Amino acid sequence: MKLYVTPTSPYARLAMIVRLDLGLEDEIELVWTTTRVPDDPVLTFNPSGRVPFLQLDDGSGFEDTDVIVDYLDGLAAPLRYARPDPVDVHDVDCDGNGNGAYWRFRRLEALARSMLDGVSVWAREIKRPEGEQSPGLIAHERRRADRLAHTFEDEIGFAPLALAGEGLNRAQLLLFCALDVHRRLPDMDWREGCPGLSAWYDRMQEIPAVGGSLPPAD
Repeated sequence: MKLYVTPTSPYARLAMIVRLDLGLEDEIELVWTTTRVPDDPVLTFNPSGRVPFLQLDDGSGFEDTDVIVDYLDGLAAPLRYARPDPVDVHDVDCDGNGNGAYWRFRRLEALARSMLDGVSVWAREIKRPEGEQSPGLIAHERRRADRLAHTFEDEIGFAPLALAGEGLNRAQLLLFCALDVHRRLPDMDWREGCPGLSAWYDRMQEIPAVGGSLPPAD
């Protein structure tokens, strides 16, 4: 199998972390590629041209990060990236027990994905020619990222975001990859006023699968 990635995609970074965390380096070849060009080699088997793309041995594959995580996680038992089980769909409290843990996880997972999607839009916008950039869009995504960073500052010490030696989960990976986009966004100063989140991010980088997934400079 081959995992097609680019150095700048935070979604590719997430898939690369999972590949390392599950010990699949020998089974899955990492292929650096270039997207958004007419001769993009990925287009021959993935018509959307998006990365990450996991190409299977039969030539087919998956492009959605969430689907890729599920597929990789299913290659070896037990599952390590499964969401908590919903116990009772009518019990929607967030007390950390039973279905409360499920809905708390889904809430924070969705917030982290929202932050990742937003800062990705911001990062793509500043790559456009300066005269074509939208100051309003950039300001909007900057405010969104700042609000979410402070929201996570209040949540970071609790499950499922807390680093408690229980292995990585989707919410943690989404949040880390969102925060990590600051390497491409000099104006994304999410550390300001968020000491707990900053310390959490630094601890995440020390995890071998996370630190080992750092892409080359583009």
